[in-house]
Amino acid sequence: MTRVNTIKMRQTKLKSLFLEQLKKTPTIEQACQKSGVSRMTISRWRRVSTKFNTEVNKAQDEGREFVSDIAEAQMFSQISQGKPDMIRFFLTHNNERYSNKLELSGTVSTKDEPLTATQKALVRQALRLSSLRKNHGQQKNPQKE
Repeated sequence: MTRVNTIKMRQTKLKSLFLEQLKKTPTIEQACQKSGVSRMTISRWRRVSTKFNTEVNKAQDEGREFVSDIAEAQMFSQISQGKPDMIRFFLTHNNERYSNKLELSGTVSTKDEPLTATQKALVRQALRLSSLRKNHGQQKNPQKE
């Protein structure tokens, strides 16, 4: 077996191990530690191979679903124990009657009125002050005398 084939086989095994760990723990750092692969290696593999990058994203999604299932199981366990905070959390996020509500009332209207003389003067002054050129409004003679 050639050296290149040996390296490819080892990388394939490491990639597979990394992806399996990522499905259990959806954080790159933890999956790297558990599989014995450095973050830099994973980053390089992701840059080089769009297929591997897609597999990493898929494995992370799967891992997040797995962890979410565990978290939901813990939440339901605490609800069954009568924990009021968990009961309130669940109801506010899963039942419209208990969700947080904000009611706004009023009207919004716009008027298209001309500017007053004072407002016009302020706008002119602001435009003049915002200019990056010195001597705004005055043209310099490009020819030297």
